[in-house]
Amino acid sequence: MVRRWLVALTLFALVASLVPGALAAKPFEGVRVVILSASDGAPGYKIISPYIPQFEQETGAKVEFTEMSQGVLHAKMATVLAARSAEVDLFWTWSGFTAEFAYAGLFKDMTDKVSQAEMDDLVPGAMEAVTYKNRVYGLPKFFSIRSFYYNKRMFAEAGLDPTRAPRTWDEFVDAAKKTTNARQGRWGVLHDYGSNNSLLINFQEHLVLTGGRLFDDKDNILFNNELGVEALQRVVDLNKMGVVDPASFGIGEGPVKRARWIKGNNAMEWGWAADYTMSLDPAISSIVDQVAVGLIPGIRVRSGALTGSEGYALSAFGKNEKAAIDFLKFMTRANVQKDMTLRTGWYPVRKSVFGDPDLTKGNPLMLSAKLQSQYPTYRFAAPYTNEVNDLLGPQLLAAIKGEKSAKRALDDAAAQIRPVVEKYKTR
Repeated sequence: MVRRWLVALTLFALVASLVPGALAAKPFEGVRVVILSASDGAPGYKIISPYIPQFEQETGAKVEFTEMSQGVLHAKMATVLAARSAEVDLFWTWSGFTAEFAYAGLFKDMTDKVSQAEMDDLVPGAMEAVTYKNRVYGLPKFFSIRSFYYNKRMFAEAGLDPTRAPRTWDEFVDAAKKTTNARQGRWGVLHDYGSNNSLLINFQEHLVLTGGRLFDDKDNILFNNELGVEALQRVVDLNKMGVVDPASFGIGEGPVKRARWIKGNNAMEWGWAADYTMSLDPAISSIVDQVAVGLIPGIRVRSGALTGSEGYALSAFGKNEKAAIDFLKFMTRANVQKDMTLRTGWYPVRKSVFGDPDLTKGNPLMLSAKLQSQYPTYRFAAPYTNEVNDLLGPQLLAAIKGEKSAKRALDDAAAQIRPVVEKYKTR
């Protein structure tokens, strides 16, 4: 009888060894985690969604991941959260969305779900995407900071030094003029004026170079002061010079701008990390090995950059909180973040991964990001971000098109935005 018991036990152990997970129950078997997201990246360069099958295999959960444009997503979020619906567990977010929905109590505070050890290893600039008033509402999926890219071939053909990026605004303008040839469809600068969001990004990345801000810490409007007017005037002047690619007026999101950049018709741009990575891909890029990275040339300050980290936040009403938090922590794992960075070029959210020699060795982008982050960085975020976006964007466009002066456009925007901000102050 003892022998039969030993044989049975041996057979059971053999079966267990052949069937992974036979002895360990998966923690979220049958649970459905619903995630609404803005774009997760261009085809072939998806950021987090490629790891969903691994999460499902490990946990037993099923993930429903839906991508849409930011504008459509924001409207959907507002509807779902206002209805206090439990149908969605995680929402894509950035610092502006986080401030807006956390302020309204529609994102769940998960500060106590993140240990101090975890926090210590997370890049502060990445955590800005999911933090509001020092409380944490999700976790970041990548760290992002704008970089300055230039086309070495176009520089050389224009008689410029292809090994040296412009260091001052005057040098930048000079390079823009020399690399522009409208008859050949080649332009010195690629910008993005195609949506209110992209216009506000463009304005902010020039504003940080003057040392300006949109608002102060007490929600007082600053963007129409001397620094703001100068920042917008620099953008206006570039367009008047005829050095900005006319396609810029149709570019409203990052993937569209990247697709234009890798065609090789533009000498310079401010871009995200994925712009550089995609430029190296011979299957899609016309500028393989032609792109170099440098510090963003300053206006009143030596340099400065816009940050743009993204993440996912926890719905205050989702019914699968534990599984959702498990997914957030899964996507920030060191091995997932390292692979994501190697594959897409976006920067990792963990300090320990950021210093991985496999990522830094021979990678000018990682070294440049580290240097760029030593200069001032900026990204406006407040509960009223979306209203500012919708009201300021059209005024910025009017100035760029020459329909209004920079000062008039910013003053008109301030007049529209001031009562919106006052409502938030009195709530």
